[in-house]
Amino acid sequence: MDMSKNVLITGASSGIGEAAARYLTEQHYNVILVARNEERLKKLVNELGENARYYIYDFKNLDRIEDIFIYCKECNLMLDGLVHCAGYSNNLPVKEMEPDILEDMIDVHANSYLMLGKYMARKEYSNRGASIVGMSSMSVIIQKRGMAAYTGAKTLINTYTTIMAKEFVRREIRVNSIMPAYVNTPMLQEMKIEHENAMGMIEPEYVAYLIEYLLSDKAKYITGAHIPMSSGMLGDVRHIKNGG
Repeated sequence: MDMSKNVLITGASSGIGEAAARYLTEQHYNVILVARNEERLKKLVNELGENARYYIYDFKNLDRIEDIFIYCKECNLMLDGLVHCAGYSNNLPVKEMEPDILEDMIDVHANSYLMLGKYMARKEYSNRGASIVGMSSMSVIIQKRGMAAYTGAKTLINTYTTIMAKEFVRREIRVNSIMPAYVNTPMLQEMKIEHENAMGMIEPEYVAYLIEYLLSDKAKYITGAHIPMSSGMLGDVRHIKNGG
């Protein structure tokens, strides 16, 4: 358990981000929660108590991301961790794709992650030896119809993870991504998709456990990794059966 570490969590108002916020505060981390929905963030911060605070931000806008870090600095919080869970799904076949849909998807999931990493790497905002965790997806490995924009954005997260891990190593800042299969989140429930996890739907807290491990000193020598949580996703089985 890492006492008194300060961790910034995006997409913290629901799903994996909320689960990470809850688990990290249980483990005595201080959390700064970022999302668009102020009502949900206020409610969550009230539940989590004095170790939590929030900042409202929409990652479709990349121009003011540094303001999040300025806020943390004004609160005397040097960051030890960044967890990027912000994202959404808008499944469309390629023939219905429009440039603005593609741009928003890539900005919210991937380009915002890169810009967050840019400021996280600066000495004025983070401690040496900090950890960055990006939320990717098993869709990078097992592609599905109608998921070109989502899968493209998640693939970029892995690419950015690899490059940031190489560039930030001088400050011993570790950068890793997690690739879950279907997770039991409000986003997935809204999509009304029947999951293909042979071992069952992943509950968000289990992703949070891995997030905490990667943030902690227990993962001191892990960087540049893309870690799958497949839950036996059936796409793997089909691929093998087809001779892949």
